[in-house]
Amino acid sequence: MRKKGKRLRDISIKDVQSFFTDERYKIKKTINDFNSLPQKIFSEMEPVYVVSTGRAGSELLVKLMKASNLGSVHHEPRPRMFYGSKLAYELGSNNIKAIQMAYLNARYDLLKKTFLEDDRFVETNNRLSFFMEALSDLFPKAKFIHLIRHPGAFVRSGIRRKYYRGNENDDARLIPLETDWMFDKWGKATDIEKIGWLWNKTNEIIENAKNKIEPNRVITYHSEDLFKNFEVYNDICRFINHGLLDKAKIQSLIAKPTNRQTQNEFPKWKDWANKDKIELKIVAPLGMKYNFWESND
Repeated sequence: MRKKGKRLRDISIKDVQSFFTDERYKIKKTINDFNSLPQKIFSEMEPVYVVSTGRAGSELLVKLMKASNLGSVHHEPRPRMFYGSKLAYELGSNNIKAIQMAYLNARYDLLKKTFLEDDRFVETNNRLSFFMEALSDLFPKAKFIHLIRHPGAFVRSGIRRKYYRGNENDDARLIPLETDWMFDKWGKATDIEKIGWLWNKTNEIIENAKNKIEPNRVITYHSEDLFKNFEVYNDICRFINHGLLDKAKIQSLIAKPTNRQTQNEFPKWKDWANKDKIELKIVAPLGMKYNFWESND
């Protein structure tokens, strides 16, 4: 744990945690040939990945999964893959192997630890949305949970967090490629248009990946339903073949605010001006596909 030349007073809590959690295996599997371990991991593991735009209830899902003793559950393990996810988006589906390599560089040690300890790996990092097709190919037994937040709520949250206006993670935020219809309009786009485009593009990438994956490996929910209906979580448990969680326990966890942000002046969707709603509907056509509004609203 103590690196050569590193003074004792320079050892951080993270160093200690890393020593006990990341560098020590409690091996429960019998492995006769470690050279073949990577292929065993890829073919045998049944990881669960949650894909979304972010700000969609994934932290609540982590609490519920941990209460269920579902496995090795991670929300945003490090590295968080912010910029890597943007590069995966830019590479596109014609570079699956390169995207797989990027993911494995970030996660192989954690996957190996989980596999050797005979646990189930779960990651709810929204950055995985841009790795979804590559992950489905790498792990044939993987399952995916797609959480969809109302685009108006996502835009409202993004405006408060200054997306595209000085947020510290803007360097890793998607912008239109040259082939995108929004490319030439981007410089003059409003906050609603930029953040609404981001919501739509992220879900579009997820939908494209879903079209290439067996239907029984993907389940989709509005994130609002996760917060309102305890049966949604137990449906997820059934989907991943895990025991159900007690209704009272689910309701108690749902009742506790998770990652709630401070309210801001930008109104909720129901109070938006009609011109702002129209602006969002133009850049986020998936909102109608997901039944957030009707064509004549």
